[in-house]
Amino acid sequence: MTFNQFVQKLYTHCGNGNTQPNFLRELFCKITNAQEDPIFDKDDDYLRKFFSGTRNLPQKSASYLLTHLDKGKFDTYLYDLLAEDALTELCNDFEPFIGNASNENITTKLSELFTSILKAIATKKEVATKSAFTIEIPNLVLERELTEIVKELASLPPEKRKINLSYDPYRVDKKILPENFSLIKEIKQDVVENYVFIEDLFKNASQTNASFFDQFASEVKYVCDNMISQPHSQEIVFYEMVKWLKDRVSCKSDIACRKIISFFVQNCEVFHAFTE
Repeated sequence: MTFNQFVQKLYTHCGNGNTQPNFLRELFCKITNAQEDPIFDKDDDYLRKFFSGTRNLPQKSASYLLTHLDKGKFDTYLYDLLAEDALTELCNDFEPFIGNASNENITTKLSELFTSILKAIATKKEVATKSAFTIEIPNLVLERELTEIVKELASLPPEKRKINLSYDPYRVDKKILPENFSLIKEIKQDVVENYVFIEDLFKNASQTNASFFDQFASEVKYVCDNMISQPHSQEIVFYEMVKWLKDRVSCKSDIACRKIISFFVQNCEVFHAFTE
């Protein structure tokens, strides 16, 4: 797991209205007992690049943080910040990276993960991944989970929302703002890897219920538009939509739910094309 993957995933739970740069400053302060490294004083644009993954965290900064490391402080910070429900969500969201965790040890495991990421940067062993989540689970397992999600969605009572849904095939990079580079990359990778398979699942499910896809797609758009109407970044909206889908179905795979949402970002009017 890379640095930007870690902070983006953690931000959805611990952002608390902070800007991305201020969230990074807070994390740096909470993992160390010293505050003398120049990175603490960098401007917002500079720090935002670390968050998005367009710039790597400097090796010397990672080394500084490790030299003044205080994992217990970071552990306590997370535990005091989050309610029980949020701790449970963290266990689920980080399960592909840390294995099974409980509310009692999730913060300790995350502090250890953060430390290992810093060590990888300090020793130049960080391995670039081809998407923000990579392929963490075997294809057969993922396809089974995607199948379960679509099958269960098809069995849910139809929602009574009459929303006109557009199917204009805007490219992902016409919907996601350029500064959200890592999100664009992640969604595009999902589309390349799983679009056809997910499309076939919805086609098959629609054979027994012709209106199923339109009904569910309208609901996805409804949820997206509601979130966009609030002062949230596109990253937060996207991951909140993943969480919304995960809450609707029994399959609790973040990766599978994310790929379903990526499918709708590509296929339907989820995130409107922005005006150039």
